[in-house]
Amino acid sequence: MTLEHIIDSQVDSLQTLAEMISEVMGSPVTIEDEGHRLLAYSTHDPSTDPARIATIVGRKVPEHVQRALYESGAMQRLLDSEEPQHIRELSEVGLRSRMAISVRHYDEVIGYIWLLENDGSYTTAQLQQFKRGAQIAASKMMQQQQRQQKMELLRRLLNGRFQSEQEAAQQSREAGVELPVSGYVLIMEQDGQPDTRSWYDKVVQASGEYAVKVHLHLLEPNRLILLCGMNNMLQSDSSAELSARIHMIITRLRLLLPVEGIYYAAGEGFGSALHIQRSYRQARELITLHQHLPETHTIHYYPDAGFYRYLNAMQREAEQFPVSWGPIERLAAYDREHNSNLLQTLSVFLDHDSDAKQAAAQLHVHTNTLNYRLRRIAEVGHVNLDSMAEKVTLYLELKLLWLDREN
Repeated sequence: MTLEHIIDSQVDSLQTLAEMISEVMGSPVTIEDEGHRLLAYSTHDPSTDPARIATIVGRKVPEHVQRALYESGAMQRLLDSEEPQHIRELSEVGLRSRMAISVRHYDEVIGYIWLLENDGSYTTAQLQQFKRGAQIAASKMMQQQQRQQKMELLRRLLNGRFQSEQEAAQQSREAGVELPVSGYVLIMEQDGQPDTRSWYDKVVQASGEYAVKVHLHLLEPNRLILLCGMNNMLQSDSSAELSARIHMIITRLRLLLPVEGIYYAAGEGFGSALHIQRSYRQARELITLHQHLPETHTIHYYPDAGFYRYLNAMQREAEQFPVSWGPIERLAAYDREHNSNLLQTLSVFLDHDSDAKQAAAQLHVHTNTLNYRLRRIAEVGHVNLDSMAEKVTLYLELKLLWLDREN
């Protein structure tokens, strides 16, 4: 294998690069940043030395080893030269002889590659490939740094860490990102440990088909958070249009990602970087509803969630000011004592807008049986099922009960 004819895009990570350099040079490799933090290392070698072991275990070159390298003048030679440097053995700190090279972005040293010398000699061709490895490492490290900058920018936007539009614009320029004039936050999430690696490309494809651009994204163990932007400024009456577009994108995504159990949720549109946090929080809230209330799975745009948007606030209110013995508690106690299902009957009846025939069909009972249960519900719960106000209250309290049970 040779590194000379490999282009940067053919190397997917610094870890891959470390293995490639190790194979070419016939020596164990470590790649560090400018602060001597370990970024990647090749497969462990049985003849390694204590300094390398400590670096791998601690993910950083130990302080006493760093100090010895600087005091010996080795680090100064690496800072001054772009050529590979032989580093003599420093037995007092457990460091055998090495070959090392600085990794540079223009004139700035951004890291180092170290070879643990096995036989102490390398050919001219090997040293040329070692230099090429340092060039590839520089490219990968800058890409990694840019990714970190972009992730940090998105995290700050999502958490509302900017005090002004100007501050957000400044950091976005430093990260090489153009913030959208308007857009929304989209979250994809799946329970367990899903394979999320293909999600991003599919979102970019589906969004692009509907004139939506993904400006930033953050991939977490079981979710993908996306900052989606549109060229035109959102109008105050555009919520329905945005809802329709998000629905079309998610419908397309379901075709591109035919995987069961992925939740999709978008917060409302924003027209300012300072409002991105609100869209993110709303998307998170909608994901929570999807996880605990299955009937919300078809709602993908937060403003379309109706009264479900207020359930968590209502739940907090109910916890702060609980009603000790309301209709729901009376019916629940009756069900426990008599092994009945009045609460479920009431829930289905209200879900069907008080249509006894439809409710009876879902419950697989005769309409007369349902009517008998409804009379018992009215008697036991002390409720008037002809009162819209009472039925609305019961409906919301039942949703809170199911949400609380799921939580």
